[in-house]
Amino acid sequence: MGINKIALKAGGPAGAGVFTIGAMIARTLQKMGLQVFYTADYPSLIKGGHNACYLRAEQEEVHSQLQIIDVLVAVDAQSIEKHYKELTENGAVIYDSDVRGIDKVDTSERKDIVMIPVPMTKTARELGDKIYRNVVAVGAVAALIQLDRKKLEMTLEKHFSGKKKDSNIIEANKSAVKKGHDYVKENFKDLDFKVKMEDKYKEESILLTGNDACSIGAIKAGCKFVSEYPMTPSSSILHFMASNEEKYKIVVKHAESEIAVINMLCGSAMTGARSMTATSGGGFALMSEGFGMAGLSETPFVVIQSQRTGPSTGIPTYTEQSDLRFMIHASQGEFPRLLCAPGDVDECFYETFKMFNLTDRVQTPGIILIDKHISASAKTTKPFDTSKLKIERGKLMTMEQMEKAKEKVLRYKITEDGISPRPVPGQPNGRYVSTSYEHWEDSFTTEDSQMRIAQVDKRDRKMLNIKEEEIAPVMIGPDNADLTIVSWGSNKGMIQQAMKFLKNEGINVNFMHVLWILPFPVKKVTEVLSKAKKVLIVEQNKYGQLRGLIRELTGILIENTLFKYDGRPIDPEEICHKVKEVM
Repeated sequence: MGINKIALKAGGPAGAGVFTIGAMIARTLQKMGLQVFYTADYPSLIKGGHNACYLRAEQEEVHSQLQIIDVLVAVDAQSIEKHYKELTENGAVIYDSDVRGIDKVDTSERKDIVMIPVPMTKTARELGDKIYRNVVAVGAVAALIQLDRKKLEMTLEKHFSGKKKDSNIIEANKSAVKKGHDYVKENFKDLDFKVKMEDKYKEESILLTGNDACSIGAIKAGCKFVSEYPMTPSSSILHFMASNEEKYKIVVKHAESEIAVINMLCGSAMTGARSMTATSGGGFALMSEGFGMAGLSETPFVVIQSQRTGPSTGIPTYTEQSDLRFMIHASQGEFPRLLCAPGDVDECFYETFKMFNLTDRVQTPGIILIDKHISASAKTTKPFDTSKLKIERGKLMTMEQMEKAKEKVLRYKITEDGISPRPVPGQPNGRYVSTSYEHWEDSFTTEDSQMRIAQVDKRDRKMLNIKEEEIAPVMIGPDNADLTIVSWGSNKGMIQQAMKFLKNEGINVNFMHVLWILPFPVKKVTEVLSKAKKVLIVEQNKYGQLRGLIRELTGILIENTLFKYDGRPIDPEEICHKVKEVM
């Protein structure tokens, strides 16, 4: 029996509420004390097409999706056709028996699976609206896998608490859950399904997407200005920040374009406000000139860039890791920037907080580079430990310091550490101009050759103020491994899941997760790769962008590669297969 262990997929057309099915079950399992991973797959359509969501829950930490499922919830025939082969032995399909032709789908090659027809549409209409059929499906799943009904109702109340247009909507949805639950209990009472979920609640946990975690990290870091033009898959960051602007006294602007966004950031950050935007590759392409102005004017702010497939529109709702080189080199000329690529929700929170501190320390813009998979996937984790988090503003001048200044403070003063004092508008002795032009120490523009050299060198020295241990890669697994996997970003979860499988087969593997890309941890990466017996690099792009960067900066060429660029995240099974091939 699969006690407290399940993989479930729900599928149907856009607009059918498929994601509500997955989200409500995921939240309920979290409340039952289980570790949960939840992700969604959807085309860029408002209605129609094929949407699917996937969740796993176990007592041990769950890092990613797998290629197999125990339960399939089908709102249409296409969902059965596409996914029934993914079912494990004796898995179950819960489907809407009111959909025309759905019972005609040929699943004869899987005689082991259990088919559970539920009149979802009919039941929903009896409740007053077809819209309830997805919640009827939730009730059916609850009966099949023995979800805790009280925890499910708590989830339902929270999920629908914002629906103010109908005061009875929560009760109507509770009725839908009950009808779905009772139908399965009454009509399949002799079915002893292999999966049973028990309430094992012990520790407090939170279930967040990467976008949620980045947003919380920014708020904790004292972000006070957000300007965005929404672009999938970063848009929920704008929604999150806007929903919290009054509570945390943040100015949130939905700008008319990405060009306006980046220029707003240059202005707000100049005044001393911690500032942020979120976008995707196409949006950042429009921001690149303003990003360069921030580099030259030494204006610190944070850009969260969630990658999707490119170039151009690509596949707008799918994932990829092909913007790394673009983000490293975006905008003309040369200037230092920070770039971090979190691999899970914890890193999204903590590294976003750290990024605000580091951009202030070295007075340059920073990039949090994530992708659609981590942006839209949710994972349980422990509540964040904020006891040691401290906001550090670097050389941002206080009013008291400026009042004591005996002469005008030079905004771009040539200093030994490359970091200049940073006054803000309104302070005495601190007035300066901030433009896109090269400048003297007092900020006024110049084309003097010697000052140009001095300012370029000064900006370059700033990065030496970041210690290598602050940007070290994350090492996971035994020191003395037969193979070292190298990767970055959201691949972290799939690799950790693959490592569990490999360990069970006696294959000794470790993993170097390159978390900070700029500045690059050259010493540590060189040290790890020089000692490794065999190395495999895993990336979601065609040309191996991290692989090329490692060769450029360390001289080491990683021969074995696993590159995937079909818009779908790498599965742990694919990694296991490649590791065995290399071994």
